[in-house]
Amino acid sequence: MFNPPRWIGLKNWINSFTNKAFWLSFRNMFFFAIIFVSLQTIFALIVAYLLNQKIRGKVLYRLLYFLPVITPWVAGVIVWQSLYGYNYGIINYVLRSLGLPGSYWTDSDNWMVAFASVAIMNVWKGMGQSMVIFLAGLQNVPAEVIEAAHIDGASARQIFLRVITPIISPVVFMVVMLSTISAFTAFDLFFTAFGVYAPDWKLVINMLVYREAFVYSKMGPASAMAWALFVVILIITLIQKHFEKRWVHYEN
Repeated sequence: MFNPPRWIGLKNWINSFTNKAFWLSFRNMFFFAIIFVSLQTIFALIVAYLLNQKIRGKVLYRLLYFLPVITPWVAGVIVWQSLYGYNYGIINYVLRSLGLPGSYWTDSDNWMVAFASVAIMNVWKGMGQSMVIFLAGLQNVPAEVIEAAHIDGASARQIFLRVITPIISPVVFMVVMLSTISAFTAFDLFFTAFGVYAPDWKLVINMLVYREAFVYSKMGPASAMAWALFVVILIITLIQKHFEKRWVHYEN
């Protein structure tokens, strides 16, 4: 960062691909993305569907579900630390009252538990934004189509799964794509929850890029890793676009 750049060819790429932390960070990121995208899409769609019904105070409910989106991550992590705390956390208290063992959650030595816990935090933070997108799609579903399904004897579950979901499949696809990109570009969440000096097995690629660039002042390795992340996101997006015709039903 402070010295003139020196040409070293592909050395930064070779060092990245032979760095164990590099592959661990991508493993963690993929695991985090799978949990986060799945849970956020499902929960946001269900909540949006419920809030699209004729219920009293639905404007207030929509506001409450969207509130985490505008909450700073520092405040959000403090809230979740009170929930995840090992000795005095609310979640462990409930588990122990049911005769189940508690967990260290984000501080766990099990990387799957730690990243699953962080993914749930991110679902809480981002679900409101996806919910708003789903609400916009649900409000464009023709009322006569739902009425016809009711007349034909379809249950509420069948209407939701076989009528509404196919109609809003373009919206679902867009939410999945945006959530995937959001998962692979998440930084402030991990920076706040784990810190920049987290062990290698607890890093994601964005934290690794930040550490190489701004802690060790190695812009070359950081740039190579950032380009690798870009390529991974591009490939995943192209794969999603490839299967779009199978997943998405557009009106003709």
